[in-house]
Amino acid sequence: MTINIQPILINRERVQEMLGGISRTTFYRKRKQWEQSGTPFPREVEEIHPPKGGALFRYKEVIQFCKDKGLISEHS
Repeated sequence: MTINIQPILINRERVQEMLGGISRTTFYRKRKQWEQSGTPFPREVEEIHPPKGGALFRYKEVIQFCKDKGLISEHS
């Protein structure tokens, strides 16, 4: 029996990988650009201190943002 569990949190490094392996600087600039265009990237989770890999984000919010922006397909 296989149980498929969707992640709840995703770290910054993994988000960068999802976006094509962009650098931390490029990710920072993209976040500023999206914010200025009125579609800000999801907020960091502040209730938990981030482990190795940078800031934490809510997985569902990141996936929905990426789908809305056309960065990943609807079927991902």
